[in-house]
Amino acid sequence: MSDAKEILEMILNDEKLLKSRAFRDKVYKDEPIIRTASQLIKPATPSKIKEMKGIAFTPEAYWKTSAWLFYTQGKFMEDYEDDFTYTEDLVKYYPCYRDLSTEQLRGYFSWRTKVRKNIIEKAPLPFVYIYIYELVNCIGYDSPLDCYNTLKEFLDKYSMIDASIKKYTDTWLLDFIVYYDLDPALANELEDIKYDYFLLTLIHWEEKEPSEIFNAISELSSYQIKKSLIYISNSKDIEAIIVRCFISLSRFFKEKRKNSLFYKMFGNMVECSYHMFSSAIFYDRNSLRNCEYTINEIHSYTCKSGKWQCKKYYGNRGRNGHLGDLIKAIDSLVREHIDFKHKISFSGISKSSVKLIIAEIEKYYAEKQRKEAVKIEIDLSKLGDIRRSSDIIREKLIVEEDHEEEVIETITETNQTDVIDDTPLDRDEYIFMQALLYGRDYKKAASEHGKMVSILADSINEKLFDSFGDTVIEFSGDTPVIIEDYSDELKTMICKP
Repeated sequence: MSDAKEILEMILNDEKLLKSRAFRDKVYKDEPIIRTASQLIKPATPSKIKEMKGIAFTPEAYWKTSAWLFYTQGKFMEDYEDDFTYTEDLVKYYPCYRDLSTEQLRGYFSWRTKVRKNIIEKAPLPFVYIYIYELVNCIGYDSPLDCYNTLKEFLDKYSMIDASIKKYTDTWLLDFIVYYDLDPALANELEDIKYDYFLLTLIHWEEKEPSEIFNAISELSSYQIKKSLIYISNSKDIEAIIVRCFISLSRFFKEKRKNSLFYKMFGNMVECSYHMFSSAIFYDRNSLRNCEYTINEIHSYTCKSGKWQCKKYYGNRGRNGHLGDLIKAIDSLVREHIDFKHKISFSGISKSSVKLIIAEIEKYYAEKQRKEAVKIEIDLSKLGDIRRSSDIIREKLIVEEDHEEEVIETITETNQTDVIDDTPLDRDEYIFMQALLYGRDYKKAASEHGKMVSILADSINEKLFDSFGDTVIEFSGDTPVIIEDYSDELKTMICKP
């Protein structure tokens, strides 16, 4: 046994030492508590990493920015690969190569080697951000488009592992498109640009379909109508009413007000100074350039002598409170109109806007009622009579020609029995209306003729619509009721039994 090992053995088996506070009540991992000099020897630092570290101590690095140093070191190491196992975690803000130890650097480059082979594993967040910083600086790529596709793919995949990186992803992707002058269409999938297109739908409402307008309103309104009880119970009516109210108010503001309804809700576009790749380490290699870049008609960028400006609708770039007040008011007023069980209150809407909303709601339901009144109902019980009549006619047509007049007389008699007096009603409908008008048993009147109450009522409404321009029978629950306004006139047409 060597002298070093003997000394270690004596120390580790000393009873006084084992009972001391230094060792008592502690749990140790399966590793040597005291190491020999040979065990303390660290792995050799790769020469490439040594050279990279040396860049930070060059005369040029003393007066250049930290962004320049990161970019220069990154370009120097862009093709480097490693195979080193690093299992520790670390926390650093705005991490760069200079902040990492040799083991951490080797751990990072080994992880990056796997990522470039499409093996994406969870890593310490500083590793993830350093890799993103490399991509926004186009380190490792000659084509900005190829680099953008790699950046987007990595962000999509790694956000499934750690969603915290989503805080910056859309901003950096949009900045990449603008800074490297890529196709604006690449930005269409980004949430910030989707927001622009919802705004554009409301700006150009006259050119849009109702479904597009409703979808934009639903996405921009702070009052989330799709969670409302009345929307859940009758979504088609609510969607149509909201769109009609928005269009009506937009026309009113266009004709009667100085500013549009959209302006009242969202204000004007604003141009502000802009910092490319905010919260990232980015080295601007073309800091004195002049350029303009347009994403769409309400979102654009300008750069003058390296200073960027962004023009767009700022606000909170989220759900709009003014629009939310309008949608909540429509919801509340619809509930009042149809006497919905659960009522809600609203505020923030002018009296003139409320009047327009109420008018649109009343107009919508009146139109709906008229459409429902003219629905065509087929009385299946009549099919047997029609079939029997057609059989009789067919037999008579087969016989000699001199029987034609008899056939015509038979048809005429059949038609005359279908219509009572001067009304368009047949006998069954007439007797049913007598029962309703004069307080008789309408159910018995319907059942005696083998008809359903609802079918008789719909058939009568249809036949009398041309005379009254409205339905004459409505239902209160399952009970048919003559509309009071038409009662006297109906009694002049239908005699008391």
